[in-house]
Amino acid sequence: MPAALVYEALCALALDRYAAAGAAAEEGLRLSEATGQRNLAVDHLSVLALLAALQGDSATAGLRLAAAERAVAVRGLGRPGAFNCWVSACADLAADRPADALSRFARMRGGAGQVNLAVRGMAAPHFVEAAVRCGQRAKAAGALRAYEHWATASRSSVRLALAHRCHGLLAEDDASAVDHFREALRLHQGDDTVLEMAKTELFYASRLRRTRRPGEARGLLRDAVSVFRQFDARPWAERAAAELRAAGDRVGPVDREPGGRRELTAQQTRICELVAQGATNREIADLLLLSTRTVEYHLRNIFSRLGVRSRVELASLFR
Repeated sequence: MPAALVYEALCALALDRYAAAGAAAEEGLRLSEATGQRNLAVDHLSVLALLAALQGDSATAGLRLAAAERAVAVRGLGRPGAFNCWVSACADLAADRPADALSRFARMRGGAGQVNLAVRGMAAPHFVEAAVRCGQRAKAAGALRAYEHWATASRSSVRLALAHRCHGLLAEDDASAVDHFREALRLHQGDDTVLEMAKTELFYASRLRRTRRPGEARGLLRDAVSVFRQFDARPWAERAAAELRAAGDRVGPVDREPGGRRELTAQQTRICELVAQGATNREIADLLLLSTRTVEYHLRNIFSRLGVRSRVELASLFR
């Protein structure tokens, strides 16, 4: 079962269905540890670390990486090792450190016997983002060619959307960039790829703003800010909000979500359940492999969304 859950998590990740990937990896980690299957536990830890990094939660990603790194080094685990390079690169991208991200990807791609082609392929859109931002256009184009071949062969709208996004980032003329970004958004809308669609909106809007089309950029950025906040992707929300201000719009405070419990993420719901069981922030952090700061941040958002003012009030809703 833990081995099957690795592939369930990887399939969900390949389709950008992050909630499903997280649920499979959490269950897989629990079962792996309970049955002493340590290598598989590292696989699940690496997936969970990547999910945190994609949201820009570097503290949680770092904790999960630290838990996995020793086993990767001691046992020479190839797939988790490649994942861990990808995790660190995504955290660097969220923190606006593209040169550091590119260096991480270089370590994933090099070394005899250390290249995992599947992980490298899945990571290609983030490699292209890092390379473009560092001015390494030839490297970005080479990675995109391989990724686009995979995307076309698979006929996956998720991968095709990301391929068009990469073309938009690479395009030198504005008309071509606009065409690719629009096609990427069209393909995103047919799948459960909300977070990646928000990143596409951010990149597209940034291009529009730089070409003096702030009016067109503002709508995209408002959508992106809303999605990033919904996913608690703080660094990405801050970056989109900064672009929105630069485009001449005002970014208001986070509104209380009208849907109550229905608007909570799977991880936030789990935190609420643990609070209802009497767990402290430290205990929640240890159980879910989060940093205490991340738990505190989630609880502040949960209080706002549910309109509660104390842990006692919160616990009463989840008993």
